[in-house]
Amino acid sequence: MQRPKRVTDLLAFVAVLATVIVLLLIGVAPESLAIVVVAMGGLYGAWLGTGHRQGRDEEQ
Repeated sequence: MQRPKRVTDLLAFVAVLATVIVLLLIGVAPESLAIVVVAMGGLYGAWLGTGHRQGRDEEQ
């Protein structure tokens, strides 16, 4: 499977950054934002399937 173009990575980064800014502006505690960012990063990684591919590469 081909790795998505860097545009997708940039859009994901901007989406997470915009989400954090909006949450800060509405008054969410900064400690809670760390949980949100880690969860979004994990979901993006799962969507790309990077963890699964790395496991296969190590076996070969």
